[in-house]
Amino acid sequence: MSTFHILNGDCLAEKFPKNLEGESIIWREALIDGPVSDNNFFENRKKFITENYDSESDYDELVVKEFQKMQNIPEDSDVFFWFEDDLYCHVNFWFLISNLNLGKTKIFRVFPKDTEKGFAESDENDLLELFHSAKEINDTERKLISNLWADFQQNKLSKEVSSEIVRNLEELITANENRFNGTLENQIKEIQKNAENFEDVFKIFNQKYPVYGFGDLQLKRCIEQFSK
Repeated sequence: MSTFHILNGDCLAEKFPKNLEGESIIWREALIDGPVSDNNFFENRKKFITENYDSESDYDELVVKEFQKMQNIPEDSDVFFWFEDDLYCHVNFWFLISNLNLGKTKIFRVFPKDTEKGFAESDENDLLELFHSAKEINDTERKLISNLWADFQQNKLSKEVSSEIVRNLEELITANENRFNGTLENQIKEIQKNAENFEDVFKIFNQKYPVYGFGDLQLKRCIEQFSK
């Protein structure tokens, strides 16, 4: 039996325990922003990322190739998903659970110690402890999470469901609604009133609203869009 670790970005990969058995595969997408239709999915994502975020990096190498590695995970494997509790990470997590061929594998979620700070302040020993506390994702939860991805694609997330794996689901759905109902725009503009520069805005925003999980590029995009 083989073990695989699906990591939510390079920052976690850089400090991932070297003595933890298994192969690590890194997911580097930001599905919270841009097209998410199933049609020509990676082709459209590549175009969006290249035009709006990073025109230099090799999307096929950094994203598509890693996804193909995940698709080739043997059936008798244990697969651990290391994703944080914010909306940014969860949307990526929902996509992977929905789209990977993991029907006969045992899959688990490794939860961060701190809901708001994620894995950011966890060292190797912390990560080993968290690994041993991973929770298996059963068939019911797999279906629920796959449905969350489908609902996210259609912007129809419902607060009427609950999940042991997506432990702060109602908060995540509210955060997603805030992106479209003016709340997020007001939250950002309120911070901008007293901030001297973007660095201050970014720092204060993540302190006040960690549920979004935005990186600096996502927040800059929001500011640009709300300024139009």
